[in-house]
Amino acid sequence: MEDKQLKKRGVILYVLIVLLTLLAISRLFSLQIIEGDNYREISDSRLARNIPVKAPRGEILDRYGRALVTNREGYTVAIAKINDDKNALNRVVFNMATLFSSKGMEYDDSFPISRTAPFVFQFPGDNEEAQQKAKNSFLTERKYDADISAEEVLEKYKQRYNISDEYSPEEVRIITGIRYEMEKRNFSSNNPYVFATDVDIETVTTIKEKRNQFFCVTVYSEPIRQYVSGSLAAHILGRVGIISSEEYATLKHQGYGMNDYLGKEGAEKAFEQYLKGKDGTNSVERKIREGETEIVYSRDPVPGHSVMLTVDMDLQWAAEKSLEKNIQKIAATSDYGSGHDACAGAAVAVDLNTGEVLAIASYPTYNPERFYEDYNALLHNANRPMFNRALNGIYEPGSTFKLCTALASLESGVVTPSELMTTTGVYNYLNHNFMCHIYRSSHMNHGTINISQAIQHSCNYFFYEMGKRMGIEPIQEYAAKLGLGEYTGIELAGEDKGQVAGPALREKNGREWYPGDVLQAAIGQSDSLFTPLQLANYVATLANGGTNYEVHLLKAVKSNVDNAIIYENTPKIKHKLEVKEENLQAVLAGMKLVTSEGTASAAFADFPVKTGGKTGSAQVSSGSSNGIYVGYAPYDNPQIAVAVVLEHGGGGGNASYIARDIFWEYFFGGKHEESTSPLENVLLP
Repeated sequence: MEDKQLKKRGVILYVLIVLLTLLAISRLFSLQIIEGDNYREISDSRLARNIPVKAPRGEILDRYGRALVTNREGYTVAIAKINDDKNALNRVVFNMATLFSSKGMEYDDSFPISRTAPFVFQFPGDNEEAQQKAKNSFLTERKYDADISAEEVLEKYKQRYNISDEYSPEEVRIITGIRYEMEKRNFSSNNPYVFATDVDIETVTTIKEKRNQFFCVTVYSEPIRQYVSGSLAAHILGRVGIISSEEYATLKHQGYGMNDYLGKEGAEKAFEQYLKGKDGTNSVERKIREGETEIVYSRDPVPGHSVMLTVDMDLQWAAEKSLEKNIQKIAATSDYGSGHDACAGAAVAVDLNTGEVLAIASYPTYNPERFYEDYNALLHNANRPMFNRALNGIYEPGSTFKLCTALASLESGVVTPSELMTTTGVYNYLNHNFMCHIYRSSHMNHGTINISQAIQHSCNYFFYEMGKRMGIEPIQEYAAKLGLGEYTGIELAGEDKGQVAGPALREKNGREWYPGDVLQAAIGQSDSLFTPLQLANYVATLANGGTNYEVHLLKAVKSNVDNAIIYENTPKIKHKLEVKEENLQAVLAGMKLVTSEGTASAAFADFPVKTGGKTGSAQVSSGSSNGIYVGYAPYDNPQIAVAVVLEHGGGGGNASYIARDIFWEYFFGGKHEESTSPLENVLLP
């Protein structure tokens, strides 16, 4: 009885399984065979994908909260992968390139082969060796023969991207260049390729009107970086750019995508962690044939934080304008015989009691908002406008280094503030004659002077003797304590460390150090090289009594939610010099004499605020000497320190006018409207 029940149940189960199987087969047959074309059409006509909604980058503000960099809405054009039809994709790519070229608009193309026949390799690099290295790497990665030609490489990529024979060789190169960029940025159905940003409305309209030519092109609005005052503070602010494949490999775990923009230089790069926001998401369902979209899910983006710099916008403007005006005037002046060939320079101002950067100007400059459009012109400009001379330029300090030599000699005990020395114009050492500048120009001398007067007159004779008495070690020691030949600590990348002259440096460079070299080092010639930023921090350390601060550009970070301060920078001390007050005062007294009676008196004798400073000039391999000036103000209550370097500027006296303009803005900007701005001053001989 029990066996019959089991058999009956087994039959029923078997029948049910057969019926369900037949039902499933029937349904699949209906879906795939009978109604397959209909469902395929529905599937192909609608695609759903997540599109990131770019978060606005945080604003960059000056020390008073005034905007230096903000955002505006602009159009971005991207190519989406809708199907695997490579021919159709190539047509869209070619149409996009043709459209942009017809309007003179740039697009990314780093394929290392020339864009026109005869095709040749074009690899990046500052010299032939670097270019060859890049070529070898390119060929090795792709397992190409070392002697392969550019045309053969192009043919391989033509096959790789399935580019039709209907295109000419030049057109193949155009398509290949863009497809190469798309491949580098991992183009896929889930990762559209951003073809261009900040596209004008006319181009957007053309793309939308000619949907058949651009069927897989998506247009959307997103925040675009806006540099409020054009080229103002370009070398400080830097720029943003699309993430590279190398950067993406490093940053993808921090939420970056292959189409993200990030800081590439300057403050944009240094403070990326604060400026970058958190992208939102739109899940878009797209009807291909109708060209319609529907957002079915969204997550709002979170803007980046606002970064407040230590820079004073007005002071930055004054420094840049004065630098530009005076360099142009010097170059046009013929009162100096054949004239000067001034072409470039830098000016830096720092708060000498905190290490805060108040202004960093480098000339010539550029507009960061037009960086990519102007890139080729900027790259080939002989005066290198993209080069930040304030941080990356290294220059002989000339006689401005005598302040260091003076302090070192006083602290070493080889001279006292009151000691008098009779100078003769020609200093003889080891049967070699070292001449003072006054003797070289007029066969005169500075007579009997003390160390403060030696600074006033910039007497080489006096400082030759200091070098002989001390040797090089104390000079090197105090140079380091004053921040020379050392990184300043500024957050911007690429700062040059500079160098202090000495035997070890000579040996490192395969050259010999001679006894007489210490005399040249003592007057700021020899091998010492410093940045304008180091020179500004150097004089700040002297003026504030011996505290060498770490230079910084970041003042605070403000929340994007409620403007609350979420980070505030505080001054950091690098070195603290323990020096005798009378020794320091002797150096500062000499600096006061420079501006009241000495080599900078033409610029400062009638200035409303008493200042201290030092001029310098340094010969270069060709052209006029560089002009250097360092100074601070007020003399009795130091607040601001300045350094100016003029390439081929002829002398430190010329540079002192730029320092005067910066001081004027700092103390009187916007306060004395009836006063004549020294920005209009004509250079005095």
